[in-house]
Amino acid sequence: MKIAYITDSGSGKSIDEMAEDKIFSLPLQIGIDDKNYFDLENVGVGDVLKALHEGRELSSSLPALGLIDDLFEKIKMEGFDKAICVPICSGLSGTMNALYMAGDNHDLPISCLDIHVTACLQDYLIHFLQKKISDEKMEEKKAFELAREVVASCNTLLMPNDLHHLAKSGRLSKAAASIGTFLSIKPLLVINEKTQGKIDVLAKVRTSAKVEKLALKIMQEEIKNENYVIYLAHVDCFARAAIFKEEAQKLFPHNEIKIIPLCSPVALHTGLGCLAIQYFEKKDH
Repeated sequence: MKIAYITDSGSGKSIDEMAEDKIFSLPLQIGIDDKNYFDLENVGVGDVLKALHEGRELSSSLPALGLIDDLFEKIKMEGFDKAICVPICSGLSGTMNALYMAGDNHDLPISCLDIHVTACLQDYLIHFLQKKISDEKMEEKKAFELAREVVASCNTLLMPNDLHHLAKSGRLSKAAASIGTFLSIKPLLVINEKTQGKIDVLAKVRTSAKVEKLALKIMQEEIKNENYVIYLAHVDCFARAAIFKEEAQKLFPHNEIKIIPLCSPVALHTGLGCLAIQYFEKKDH
């Protein structure tokens, strides 16, 4: 069976980068003022950061339906029998529903994995499924079971500096955001399988130092072995990420810890100064 593997730019990688690994990708849409762009194709992380600094209107949306339709037509013409998809989660985007609709329209069976988040886990799991199913000839059911174990191990903690963007996009209630701003409360937000891909408030503290200390405590409780990889994704606050990495490395000296820019479709909602921590247990060690 010839299988097409499909993801989107929530993975943090462009169409060309994914194509190098024989994976198809669709760009999420980034709105700046009254114009839409294709994430990582004609707008980059730098452009989004510049727009954030300038206080411009920002939004995100699922890939253009025409592009999705074109991709499925291409896949069908190239003789693929099935598509396996790892898109940005259904709690954040309608991309998954659009993929199922395109599969129906083109009479192409598809299997989607809802990872209940996006970013690094998305990139890891589309490659994981490709490796297990196409390279190692593992049964799809077993590969998906393993992938769901990775999803269950994953947690993503968000430490935004400014709640304005999250409230404006509807990712956080305006009441919670206004209270946090008024009282100078620093929230620790979470998104994972338990929250069904929705951003939830885990805790509220008074200072950034306290919220980071709490994040480290939660990591200690959840990171069970050296197979966990830790990503520190920042929105134009590399220094904050670097300091946090030093503290995390003391607690997890044998775990891989990487600092990366937060992908644009998330960064434009969290705002400048946000540090996001995502960790999960790899299954291919």
